[in-house]
Amino acid sequence: MTGDAGIVLVDAGVGPAGGEAAEWLGVAGRLPRLLEMAGVGVGEIDAVVLTHVHLDHVGWSAEGELPRFPNAEYVVQRDELEHVRGGTTYERMIRPIVDAGQLRVVDGETRLRGMRLVPTPGHTPGHQSVVTERAVLGGDVLVHPAQARWPELTYVYERDPALAVTSRREVLAMAAELGVPIAAAHPHAALSADARPVVSAGDGLTVCPPYKL
Repeated sequence: MTGDAGIVLVDAGVGPAGGEAAEWLGVAGRLPRLLEMAGVGVGEIDAVVLTHVHLDHVGWSAEGELPRFPNAEYVVQRDELEHVRGGTTYERMIRPIVDAGQLRVVDGETRLRGMRLVPTPGHTPGHQSVVTERAVLGGDVLVHPAQARWPELTYVYERDPALAVTSRREVLAMAAELGVPIAAAHPHAALSADARPVVSAGDGLTVCPPYKL
């Protein structure tokens, strides 16, 4: 997403081949290539919003001991930071950001560069979704289209399944009220609030152009 408020990246993907998330998922991330296709350099990104700190969402956050995006503030909910602090993913992907002074910690609903960051806990304690005029970027608040029809469906990686169900219902209601799709990380296509795939004119192989705020 881009505009007068700068360029904002939501989540930092799976990471490179050989990385922990790539080994776990059996697929390497494509984020650097997609950014290149969109004409966006790593130094042009002004903010990186992390919906949560799981390996497949922070895989390109850092490169060795330095943040991968040198001019960006990385934004995470305080509850999420406390949840992961001291763990392996924190040490590898978050500590370099902290040491560089680029981590911004927020508490609860927050306005950021024309968007709203909304807590949607359950998958993790500090999971957040990003609300724009065109979509709700839901991270892992839903991981399968069936959960849009039956939000009570839970899965093994939810830290608090009951709270995750509440967050799903709130996101579905929000998307319906705003009349925008839900773009979650794992379903192949964006979803309407009643679980229908959102039809796109693209072929699925081209990069989505940056959203002008």
